Amino acid sequence: MAILDIAKITEGRTVLEVPNPSKYTFQGQYAPFKAPVFYNPRMEFSRDIAILALRSFTKTRKGPLHICDPLGGLGARGVRYAKEVEGIEKSVIGDLNHEAIPLIKRNAILNGVENLVEVVEKDANLLLTEHAEPGGRFDFIDVDPFGPPTPFLDSAIRALKNKGVLAITATDTAPLCGVHTKACIRKYGAVPLHNEFCHETGLRIMIGTLAREVLKYDFGVDVLLSYSVDHYFRAYVRATMGAKRGDLSASKIGYLLYCPECGWRGAVKLNSQILCNCGVCGKPLRRGGPLWIGALADRDFLEALSGQDLSEMNTKKRISKFLTILEAEKDMPVSYYVLDWISSKLKCDVPAIGKVIQRLKELGYDSGLTHFHPKAIKTNAPYEIISDVVREAKSRLQ
Repeated sequence: MAILDIAKITEGRTVLEVPNPSKYTFQGQYAPFKAPVFYNPRMEFSRDIAILALRSFTKTRKGPLHICDPLGGLGARGVRYAKEVEGIEKSVIGDLNHEAIPLIKRNAILNGVENLVEVVEKDANLLLTEHAEPGGRFDFIDVDPFGPPTPFLDSAIRALKNKGVLAITATDTAPLCGVHTKACIRKYGAVPLHNEFCHETGLRIMIGTLAREVLKYDFGVDVLLSYSVDHYFRAYVRATMGAKRGDLSASKIGYLLYCPECGWRGAVKLNSQILCNCGVCGKPLRRGGPLWIGALADRDFLEALSGQDLSEMNTKKRISKFLTILEAEKDMPVSYYVLDWISSKLKCDVPAIGKVIQRLKELGYDSGLTHFHPKAIKTNAPYEIISDVVREAKSRLQ
């Protein structure tokens, strides 16, 4: 067994022993896949958000929490949860990599949480399945794989308590964004859309797949928080028992219709009649889904995140800006509009995004930025109105 070359880093209030970034490189940069134990420093932002999310959840949950990180790596998430979130009674961290186990244990001891952390060398699905019986389930499960979360969804749902929260990550964004359509159909049972708003479509496919899995057990879901950043999609979903809750969730699963000719788009429920041709230009429509067409975040949950102290987070500036944008777009309709794409279709100059938002508000529509794309807007204005504003923006607003 090769000796692991380690370095110490700090995330939040947690000190971690991690693979030495200078020793495990590819083309001059640290490469997580080169290290004997997986650790990705680029996911620190995700882990910081996760700490805030779990803190918010603990305030609504009575009693001590049992949580699980079944794909632990070196324990960055599970150890940070135990160290930085009050109310955690047990943090179970699992990994199938034999070399990861002693490093997880050392990180727990290093942070004084060894009494809260249980380390298990076991396949993630096996670990979760062993906790599927009443009395052994978890309040919070974090499925953060390299690739799709779908192989772990069924076992994670069965290991989750009623009204527990399941956090999932997908790093296979290419299939979800329509670059590899067949792979998306195989892994998620859904057809993606490879277009200018593909990142939102991909996120909604991931959530929709989870929602459909939960329905099998007469559970419904509430999306507390979800987003698309960097190279991954992320969602925090609360699962609540009851056939009526399941029916409500089912009503928020549907399809996204899109016209590649003129750019019109719209969402329809799963049991609705699906249009074949665009109502604006008459051209054939494309269909994406099934996917989640409900809200991508919960208002109260976002407020709880925004109200927390970020001073100990290395990514605090990014978090603050990010949460501000999520707060502004939480009630907006499905999909977003990329001004570059619309301008190209209209064969006109690209207007300043602030001016388009301003004009749409003057016309009585909600409008604002979106975290999905730096040159896109979210709005409840009809596509025809948006097109008119983009076309006229240069002359009208200068």
